[in-house]
Order: sequence, then C-alpha cells, then structure tokens
Amino acid sequence: MSTIHHSDGPFEVGTATIKRVALLTNPAAGKGSASNTATKAKQRLNQLGVDVVSIQGSSPEASRELAAAMIADDRIDALVVAGGDGLIALALQEQAQSGKPLGIIPAGTGNDHAREYGIPTDPVKAAEVIAHGFWTTADLGQMRAYPQGTDITQRDLGAPESTYWFGTIACAGFDSLVSDRTNQIKWPKGRNRYNLAIVLEFLNFHSIPTTLVLDAGEPTQRVIETQATLCAMGVTRSYGGGMYICPDANHHDGRLEVTVMGRLSRTKAALKFRKVFTGDIRDEEGLDMYRSQRVRIVMPDINGYADGDKFAPLPMEVEAIQGAGTFLVPRP
Repeated sequence: MSTIHHSDGPFEVGTATIKRVALLTNPAAGKGSASNTATKAKQRLNQLGVDVVSIQGSSPEASRELAAAMIADDRIDALVVAGGDGLIALALQEQAQSGKPLGIIPAGTGNDHAREYGIPTDPVKAAEVIAHGFWTTADLGQMRAYPQGTDITQRDLGAPESTYWFGTIACAGFDSLVSDRTNQIKWPKGRNRYNLAIVLEFLNFHSIPTTLVLDAGEPTQRVIETQATLCAMGVTRSYGGGMYICPDANHHDGRLEVTVMGRLSRTKAALKFRKVFTGDIRDEEGLDMYRSQRVRIVMPDINGYADGDKFAPLPMEVEAIQGAGTFLVPRP
C-alpha cells in the first residue's frame, strides 16, 4: 500500500490479491441487459482464476443485507457490482469506509461512476481490471436529512434524521423535479424516459427560493440567499449519463464542487444545458461555481437526489468525506 501526496490531497493506492469476489447484480439495469453483462464478467473472472459468489436480493433491502454480509466476510476479497449507478449507490451504503475494494461492471444507462474512474464498459475488460486488483481510495459524499423548518445557518444542526452515501453528485432543484417526473413515467424505458421527463418538466421551468450555506459550521461559513433553478454538489464531475455539471470536481481533494444555476429564461437555460454535456460552463453568466467541504441547502418542496436515487425532502447537509471509498480501477 502506498500513500500518494498530491497537491489536491493525499490518497492511497495498492494492489490486492483477488481470489474470490461477491458479484451483486440487478437484472433490470441497462434495459434488462445486466444479466448478460454479469455472465460475461463472471466467465472472464473464472478464466483468470477468480472464484465468483453471485448474490442478488429480492428487494433493495435484501440486496443491501447481502452486500453487508459479503463485506464483513474475510473470505471475500472484493465486492463487485454489475449494474448502474443506483446499484453502486446501494452497495456504497455498506462499503463506504470499510476498506474493502469495490469493483464495477458497468451495466446501467448512465454509468457515471465507471466514467469517472476510467472503467471499461466492456464487461470482459472490466473483469480484467478487477482481477488485476489495483485499487485507490477516493472521496465519497454523504447527505444528511433534517426536519422541515430547521435553521440551517446555525453552527450545529445536531443528529440528522437519516444519512446516505453517494459516489457522484447530489442535486436539488430542476434536476430533482426531473427525477421525480422520471419515476412517475412508465414509458419509454431507460435513458429516453429521462429525456422525456426533461422536456415535460422544462415546460414548467422556474426558479426556486434557495438558501445555500457554504463551509457550513466553520468560522468561514457563508450564507447565500438566491433564486436558483438547480444546485449540484459533486465529488465527481458528471451525472445523468455524462452531464458535466461539476467539471472541475476532483475525487481526491476532500471538497465538493458546487454549481448553482440562477434565475434564467427557458431559452437561456436551454443554451446552458447544451454546454453542460461538454462541461464548458465555467464563467457562464447565470452559473455560479463554488468549492466547499460541507454544504447545506433549503428549497421549498424539493427532494434531494444523488446517484440518480431519491434521498429525502430538503433541508439537507452534504459533505465530502475524503478517502471514504475504495475502488478497483485500471492501473495508471
């Protein structure tokens, strides 16, 4: 194991001996193609001398329990997820801060975790990355929910009602409303359902009264009162299948990149969203970008989301926890 001291902060790397892994799957991921993807990965792992224990819960809660058991089992060298960002997030609830490596076989529609860590989308090549055993620590985010009416400007908010780990970006505002809408739409499936939700929600596009607290609880705490259409807080750069809303986020620096889109007309907002797909949003009028380890946010009647999954109604606190994740990644 080595500790790398970089200008962005320290992180650890090492090589683990991978002889047995637990493979967590979600057959519904990737428009139903995840099972085939997992089978190809398992076959390649077996060819490379890696024993695979396949696990699949009957519900998210059951899958999480299985993941917890595998992480606690010293005979398992790594937990591997064959699925999308949502299944990875489920695994992170148990794997975060455990030190046991997490491997990824991309099988979702977005695959933002895989994109961030340079993991091949081909299941055979992704399996080879896992078998090689090279790992790195990385930052994870943690969301904490607080009761309605909580004064988020006070230094100490006390114990949260619930917490949730995430590996990419937490969001609130327009993107939350799109996710709410996506969950209500039965057809079409996959990425097209998300795209349709964007169009439908854009017809009701509006700004929302927002209170944002940067460096929350610190002597440098800063309170921003604004009208915002969205707020994204990322430990990594992209969400939604490659939308670079936090283009300068670094998963080793212990900080969140915070992007706030202010009050804009539909036309101007549409032009901004086009640039989000390339990450070319720096110094754009109507977009403010900050860096903070801990952020609090309130938006009336808005839910907080991360890694594509609903967390809780706002207010919430979001914090970057340095080195909380351990990922199997391609060797540099």
